[in-house]
Amino acid sequence: MDLFASLDIVPVREQEVKAHVESVQFDGLPDPVWLAQDLSGGCGGKIWESANVMIDYFIWKHLHRESLLFQDKTVLEVGSGTGLVGLAVAKLCPTVKQVILTDQLPMMELMQKNIELNKLDQVVKAKILNWGEPVPKDLSNIDVILASDCIYLEVAFIPLIETLFELTHQDAIIYLAYRKRRSADKRFFQLARKKFIFEDIQDDPQRAVYSRKGIHLFTVKRK
Repeated sequence: MDLFASLDIVPVREQEVKAHVESVQFDGLPDPVWLAQDLSGGCGGKIWESANVMIDYFIWKHLHRESLLFQDKTVLEVGSGTGLVGLAVAKLCPTVKQVILTDQLPMMELMQKNIELNKLDQVVKAKILNWGEPVPKDLSNIDVILASDCIYLEVAFIPLIETLFELTHQDAIIYLAYRKRRSADKRFFQLARKKFIFEDIQDDPQRAVYSRKGIHLFTVKRK
């Protein structure tokens, strides 16, 4: 089921991009992330600001709190789009067990291209994951889930919650970056809080900066 097939969802005030490849630099990340961007497969084919916020937090956490961040963990990104967050994690965390980028079929070619551009084929894989459908058996035993700017389409709220619940177990953790765009977003949190516990990430030194832009960063765990 393609939740987005009949809808052209491009939030207002978000900049359009033409298809291109660029080198994306982050302070504290030794190597840049080479990234192809292309909106022809959907609105996930560009860089969204919440992704940068999540990556910057992981870099800070790795440098100042956990030198072995995500060691021996299987990390899965939902709604990966370009795969920027997952690719950055793979570069930042050399001891990660595996990183899995997931999205719908139209984004597969872009995700795979970006894996190849960064020569991360050994640790990063791209998989199809349609929210609201049964999670494939090969996507079980996930330790860490990354969700960046996935809350924007109301019809997808329940399918996303169902998929996150199926992917998680009691010890799994979700990192969720979210930018408030419309009042309807609160319904996602009302529904999700029936199954999950949300905690604002308080230790990020950049929190005051991105909060002014309506961006929030949470850890989320099953109740």
